[in-house]
Amino acid sequence: MSNGLFVGQALKWLPTWLTPIWVLGVGIAAGAVVAAAIFAVLAILSFIPGLGNIPDHPRRGVIASLILGIPVGLALCGWYMPQTEENAGVLVLPLMLLGLLAGFSVIYGMWHRTRSEWFSMLGEGVIPYVLGTLGVLALIGLGSTPLVESPQEILASVPAVNIFTDGVTTHEVEVPAASPDAEPDDAPFHPAEIEYNTRSTSELTIRSNRTVLLADADDPARFSTSPFRVDAGEVLEYRYEDRDTPPLPPDSSKLHIQNREIDPATVVFTFVNLPQIPQASSIVYTALAVVVLIAGLMVFRQAAPRVWALGLSTAKNEMAQPLYLILIALGVVGILFFGIYPFNTLGDDIRVLKDSGVTLIMVLAMLQAVWSAGTTVSEEIEGRTALTVLSKPVSRRAFVLGKYTGIMLTVLVMFLIMAAVLILVLSYKPIFEARELTKSAPVWQECHEQIMSVLPVLTLYFMETMVIGGIAVALATRLPLLANFITCFIVYVIGNLTSPLVASAQDNNELVGFVGKFIAVIVPNLNVFNVQAAVDTGNTIPPIYLAGAFNYLVVFVVAIWMLAMLLFEDRDLA
Repeated sequence: MSNGLFVGQALKWLPTWLTPIWVLGVGIAAGAVVAAAIFAVLAILSFIPGLGNIPDHPRRGVIASLILGIPVGLALCGWYMPQTEENAGVLVLPLMLLGLLAGFSVIYGMWHRTRSEWFSMLGEGVIPYVLGTLGVLALIGLGSTPLVESPQEILASVPAVNIFTDGVTTHEVEVPAASPDAEPDDAPFHPAEIEYNTRSTSELTIRSNRTVLLADADDPARFSTSPFRVDAGEVLEYRYEDRDTPPLPPDSSKLHIQNREIDPATVVFTFVNLPQIPQASSIVYTALAVVVLIAGLMVFRQAAPRVWALGLSTAKNEMAQPLYLILIALGVVGILFFGIYPFNTLGDDIRVLKDSGVTLIMVLAMLQAVWSAGTTVSEEIEGRTALTVLSKPVSRRAFVLGKYTGIMLTVLVMFLIMAAVLILVLSYKPIFEARELTKSAPVWQECHEQIMSVLPVLTLYFMETMVIGGIAVALATRLPLLANFITCFIVYVIGNLTSPLVASAQDNNELVGFVGKFIAVIVPNLNVFNVQAAVDTGNTIPPIYLAGAFNYLVVFVVAIWMLAMLLFEDRDLA
């Protein structure tokens, strides 16, 4: 009896827990399939004489990629920026980089060497760990398909996801006036001749300057439902989430409008086309992220082989260290502990879990980044190992960039592994809280919302780790490990206090204000990546903010890389 009760309870909460994981798993699988299809087509094109040999000369490959990628980036800017009401300028750099990535992906994806090296590429270095982590998450999700709530309805909503538009379409229909001598009920019904899809319509607004009737036929004898009346100057609104009956027939060709007044009528239909299950958009965006990730790794490997080889060697060496495995184990155990530990916060345990989980991941990743910078840069310089590497056709710039790349690849794997565990725990946490507090069982949409709210935070914290990692690599060209640790810690503390320092200096004397602004110039403003207040209040992080933080990251990393070149250029390695 008790076993049957336990199984019955499990069958109630398992779908709620696993459905969000299934959504992400479908997105990962779809992204892998799309990436495979794209690069399969490019591999076929590589057999065409001329196309498969463009990158044989590196300069020619770069020029061809720029010629193709810059127009793509400009097209993306021209398409998306007008849709952004405020701060559209912050989209320029991310969209241009996406365009360049597309250009490099096409040129180097058609390269005959890429075609012959795909299988070895997928099995080298950190790539198996990155794809393996995503694959495990996808397998968990897809394996739970029999338990998922309404999988067909979720998949049916995917085509309605708006990638290139905001989903708003407007149709204006002119309806002839009724005859002055006829009764309003005898006025003819005119075809609207507009196209729409009620299955993807989440909101609908109908306005008319005259009183009209909306029907599903031109003859009252053939009406299947009662017509909807729209009075002059009034607004008829429909929302799918309210479970109202749509005021329009499902078949757009059947929509007819009757003008009940003696003046011509103008009827304006405003459709907001969104997936009826909004969570389906996660499938599309996850798939796009996977495609961009695979394309980025391929382009980096093929377009910068020396930097990639050095980064790969660094990543392999660091991932084989006991400290790396210990940090990952600490992160996984810590996240699992946070998932079941009662914080006694009167209903805010989920928020505390998110704060604690993402902060733990970031701190462990920063420790790994600074430690790796000390062991792979400082010790190699002091031990004269760097001199051996630079005796090969590897420049000092490639050496520093390769070391930074390898460190960030190890951090990326760490982030992905611990983030996957956090996603699994976070999807279960609302269920756990409901059972602990004897509340009604949550719906799977609530679990999905908790997951999606933490992914932008992880992205920002990974950017912050990239900043600290860049500083650590630059300092490692001159400082030993311990001094590097202390300096990075001081930069981290001051960097998170930069904005308060500048704000507090505004009302003080000029000297205090100068000192505050000077600190803000020489120390990175890490508050850009700190969105804990937004998480605590339950606010979502808009994509435009991520774009702005990405701009700051790119500018700062380029600046710190130039500083690293200055510090390392005249360093005596003999």
